[in-house]
Amino acid sequence: MLLRIAGSVKTGRKNRSFYRKSFIWFLIAASVPGLIIGVSTYWIAVGPMEKNISELHQNQIEERAQNIDDQFSSVELDISHWAFNPRFGSNLKELNFVYHFKETWDITKTLFMLQGSHPLINQVQLYINGEDTVLFQPEFYMLDDRDRMQIDGFERLIEEGTNIYWSDMLPATEGEGADTEKPIVLVHKIPGDSSSPFGVLVAELKRDKVINLLKTMTPYNEGLTMLLDKDGQVLVADNAEETDMGETLRGEVLRREAPSGTFVFEQGGITYSVSYGKLARITSEWTYISATPITAITSTVVKISNTIFIVSASGLLLALILSWLASRRVYLPVKRLLHILAGNRGENLEHGMDEFQFLEKQWNELHNESLNLQMRLEEQRTHVRSGFLLQLLQGHLSSYTEKDLGARMKLYGWDIEDHHFRILHIQLTGYDVLTERFSHGDESLVTFAASNIIEELAAQQFDQYSVMNFHDLTVAVLVMYPKGALISEQLQTLGTDITKAINGIIQMQVTITISGQMERIQQIPDMFLEVERATGYRKFVNQNQLIHMERLSAHSEGSEMHYPFALERDIIHAMRAGEKEEAERLVTLFLEDVLSARGTEILVQQSMLQLFGSIQHAILQSGISPHQLFHGENMFGQLSLIREPEKMLRWMKRRVIAPFIEEREAKANTELKRLVESTIDYIHANYTADISLELCADLVGTNTYTLSKYFKQFTGINFIDYVTELRIEKAKALLRETDLKINDIALEVGYQQRYFNRIFKKQVGITPGQFREQAEA
Repeated sequence: MLLRIAGSVKTGRKNRSFYRKSFIWFLIAASVPGLIIGVSTYWIAVGPMEKNISELHQNQIEERAQNIDDQFSSVELDISHWAFNPRFGSNLKELNFVYHFKETWDITKTLFMLQGSHPLINQVQLYINGEDTVLFQPEFYMLDDRDRMQIDGFERLIEEGTNIYWSDMLPATEGEGADTEKPIVLVHKIPGDSSSPFGVLVAELKRDKVINLLKTMTPYNEGLTMLLDKDGQVLVADNAEETDMGETLRGEVLRREAPSGTFVFEQGGITYSVSYGKLARITSEWTYISATPITAITSTVVKISNTIFIVSASGLLLALILSWLASRRVYLPVKRLLHILAGNRGENLEHGMDEFQFLEKQWNELHNESLNLQMRLEEQRTHVRSGFLLQLLQGHLSSYTEKDLGARMKLYGWDIEDHHFRILHIQLTGYDVLTERFSHGDESLVTFAASNIIEELAAQQFDQYSVMNFHDLTVAVLVMYPKGALISEQLQTLGTDITKAINGIIQMQVTITISGQMERIQQIPDMFLEVERATGYRKFVNQNQLIHMERLSAHSEGSEMHYPFALERDIIHAMRAGEKEEAERLVTLFLEDVLSARGTEILVQQSMLQLFGSIQHAILQSGISPHQLFHGENMFGQLSLIREPEKMLRWMKRRVIAPFIEEREAKANTELKRLVESTIDYIHANYTADISLELCADLVGTNTYTLSKYFKQFTGINFIDYVTELRIEKAKALLRETDLKINDIALEVGYQQRYFNRIFKKQVGITPGQFREQAEA
């Protein structure tokens, strides 16, 4: 394998054609685009941008022109609606408006209402030439010969045009009409359905509102917008000060044959995008013109292109350097992938094949393998049923309705119409006793064998059932049977058969819990939880047990609990004293004592959880953090999941007692080492004085026995020997490096001369004088 990998790597280096090509392209890609972008933006982008902006402007203008058209249509519709109102019918011609004051007041209110019905309407007038000549503005006025000018104006409105039409004339009283701005007026003759009208309903639009509406056609709040009538005359414009430009644009648009379009217009060094079109009005056709400057926008593009050009040129050298680094970094994943695929599959790059062609080949092969696996999964669709039931039992489908669950079960092939359900929970016990047959971690294998046995036996008793393997020495069977069927004997027989088969084949004991009857699918998750809880009422011994939930007595739930407090106290005392074997022996006695009371699984677990809680309290009192000691694991959760007494005892010894005593001993060793180091520091600082073991023991706060014992353990020599060796080494240095007398040197290192000579000769083999002579020679 190593030779194949090495060969593939070597071949990959020879055929790195893609890397060489990509490196060249990196150089080009990193250097040229910046310059191209700057130049092309400067010389090319401005023209197309003007075109694009013109097209965008045209689209916006069309949308906003449609909005303006809708506004005018809304006014037309409102006026037409009221013109055909019975209130403005033929009876007005003969009506005495002074005598019938209430009808006159109602007309005034109606005109006020119409006047406020649309934001564009400025004033609504009603002229009636009947028995009396009257005018509503919208207040009521009687007209006489003094108002002849106004009466003639309204009569012309009645005579001109169709029943409804737009006009730029509004009848005025004497002295009015000096206003140079033409009004925008919508005229509707009344009655609306009469061929002989005797009055008109006149709505004058607000000029400033119309101007503001036209301004929406200039997207950038600059430029010029105007509205022309059917004769090409300006009805209203939003920029009156630009009269010359407006006249030029009006003439340009009127010369064009197309009813709508867009073009570029220049004046005063500014380029405008001009859009124009028609607004079809009643008996008329208006033309809108919108001119928006685009030079300001393109000037920004020019500045940006210049900046891009400068930045690209200055970054050319840096791009050449970075392109090499980038190409290597980009190629690294490809290189690693090549090594993985070529090494794991034992293939090399073929001659003339670049890296990505090789990866494509490998990808196709892996894709084909994936398709084969998918085909195999399709063949295993039956396992989906088991997955669905596992989700159902574990409560993951609680959001589904009864109808949805029924539909899914029918889809998976179950007949559940008029069926009830029961659950059998089978727990295997005695696994830890079978150490010769099974090793640690074989629980899943044992459960798999048991589930196969249970499935064969269930097939002999029931037509519809499903076996769920939980891989933790527990198996569940969901039985579906017709409503009204008596299956108690069948369940009893199945439980007996399962017990005999597992006892004989796997040689383990069985605890079987049979649930009550369920009529709905949604009851299954809750019942499964009840079944698991009821399993806890088994006697905590390795023997076969059969539990019927319907037969559980109240006594089972209220059994008295036996707890050996004295043994708990002895266990904690042994752990504090560091007596590991004694603590383990006492824990064994504790569990045997609890089991001797023939407690249920729940009571035994509660006793062990109580013991662990007391031990954890003792650990806290000893100054050790349980969180650090147990590495943050949920110890209570682990203990509550254990179902075997032997496994529970082994967990308590290995996971609780042993770590605590080891941590306690390590902590003690650290403290003792600190005492020895403090003693050594004192010796080195005071070796010239009189030093004794008793003095040092008092200084570090311990006794002479403990200090002497651990001093030798950590240094390898006795306390007095360490002091002697230190003094002799200091004396040797003084003899070599100074001219001090031997008597003075003896005092310097804490000895009398006679005693110093004897100790020195004993340690070195010669006298101090001889040592000095040898050193000087």
